[in-house]
Amino acid sequence: MTKVKHTDANFLSPCDPPCERLVYITSATFGEDWEYTLHSHSFAEVFFVTSGEGYFCTGDAEVPIQTNTLVLINPNTPHTERSLGDTPLTYMILGIEDLYFYFRDHEEYCFHTYDLKEHKDEILPDLDLMLDEVQGRHQDSYRICHYYMSVFFLKVHRILGNRLGLCSADSCPDECTSVREYIKEHFADDITLDTLAAYSGFNKYYLSRMFSRAYGIAPINYLLECRILHSEVLLKTTDFSITQISRIVGFSSANYFSQSFKRYTGMTPLSYRETHMI
Repeated sequence: MTKVKHTDANFLSPCDPPCERLVYITSATFGEDWEYTLHSHSFAEVFFVTSGEGYFCTGDAEVPIQTNTLVLINPNTPHTERSLGDTPLTYMILGIEDLYFYFRDHEEYCFHTYDLKEHKDEILPDLDLMLDEVQGRHQDSYRICHYYMSVFFLKVHRILGNRLGLCSADSCPDECTSVREYIKEHFADDITLDTLAAYSGFNKYYLSRMFSRAYGIAPINYLLECRILHSEVLLKTTDFSITQISRIVGFSSANYFSQSFKRYTGMTPLSYRETHMI
């Protein structure tokens, strides 16, 4: 089973101000055309299964999941899901940056599942409120969602008690933080490793090693992740063509975009749009 090691140094009590940032919240239904492709992210993910049953899979484990299962996944954990039976898995998904989970009863694991059947009425409304905010595209939706997310984790912590801790991201060099912020703001531009090296003032090989050590992902792969995440939003919320979206998010061609998108999500852009269109 995939493992990770944490220390208590960065443990956050539920009273500490949150340092995490919501990357996205969405809902999904496992489709027949989904491939069981292991993928990972540079941020943590939260899954809450709202219907169906199946398996949460990593490189060396398959864990049964069903309605009301909560899955907490640490950054850079290869994983996928697959349905079982006639009712496909449907779940809420949150992507959260600068957050690590500390599983006190399984402290070396990179993910853990919890059956929250008896507590679904406590936490599901918060997820629904977050999803409604984002889908409604209201002013300050993500700021409001951040507060709902804090309430959600307070409730989860109350339910699970000392079995779960929230850990802040490890301290990173200022140069890496600056490069990451630059990528977030300029992902649609024509960026190369040389571009990032010039921006940071470091040799590109040194920058790549330092960034990978800090965030568990190479800077160019992080750039690709940012482009894919933004393309997911456009696929869900606009009627732009695949070619238009590929150009907007910075890919050199629609074909390269489609190939990259499928490697990252296990779905083609069109299949993703059909599954997630708001």
